[in-house]
Amino acid sequence: MIYDVLTELKIPVAYSHFKQDVKTPFIVYRGNGQTTFGGDNTWIYRNNQYIIEYYFTIKDEELEDEIEELLLENGYNYEKSEDTFIDSEEVFVIYYFV
Repeated sequence: MIYDVLTELKIPVAYSHFKQDVKTPFIVYRGNGQTTFGGDNTWIYRNNQYIIEYYFTIKDEELEDEIEELLLENGYNYEKSEDTFIDSEEVFVIYYFV
């Protein structure tokens, strides 16, 4: 499960949102659909898709590398967004489309 993989990073992780305030860095993820492939009246392949949001105030390229290596080691291909600053929260976010 993606949650189990992400918690290996030793930073706070939540599905959708946190119920309390959390200091950066942290990760929020959510489902983004599923790809399926089948034949002969059976499903051969199912792939759950996710959006992972990595929030930070201080750029940490080592942690980004750790996130990316962890995803790849666990069979998750991804696309990565640019660093986006959210003025109202005064944080940056990077989106990983997995």
